[in-house]
Amino acid sequence: MARRMIRGRRDPLTKPQRSDLMSTVRSRGNRSTEMAVESVLLTHDIRGWVKHPDGIPGRPDFYFPRLPLAVFVDGCFWHACPKCARNTPRSRRQFWSTKLDENRRRDRRVRSQLRHQGVRTMRIWEHSAATGKWLPRLIRMIKEHDPD
Repeated sequence: MARRMIRGRRDPLTKPQRSDLMSTVRSRGNRSTEMAVESVLLTHDIRGWVKHPDGIPGRPDFYFPRLPLAVFVDGCFWHACPKCARNTPRSRRQFWSTKLDENRRRDRRVRSQLRHQGVRTMRIWEHSAATGKWLPRLIRMIKEHDPD
């Protein structure tokens, strides 16, 4: 079986073996981006949210049950940020193109489901998470529903 070169080194696994191995890798979330948003929320004393609640479509990163408001913190690559326009990887272009299109379609489907359930949604892109530029919009969305 032919071995591939990865970063100048020979891959000890065949293509099917590498694919099987990589399919077992599971995401641990976008921790650093989520933590940046969480830090801003705590700094501004914004409370009343739950992280990754079960039973809410899409398992939003932050969910305000009293409002109801779902906040998604999305990675620019994985959710195809229109501002960043990250390039599709050179290898397996068709796979990545399909994968990212499916992610966009799933995001739209989840937002639609939530709207039908009366839940408002907000997306915070990875490139703006640490800046806090999204904060005024979030505060406005909170005050619109909960003026206290």
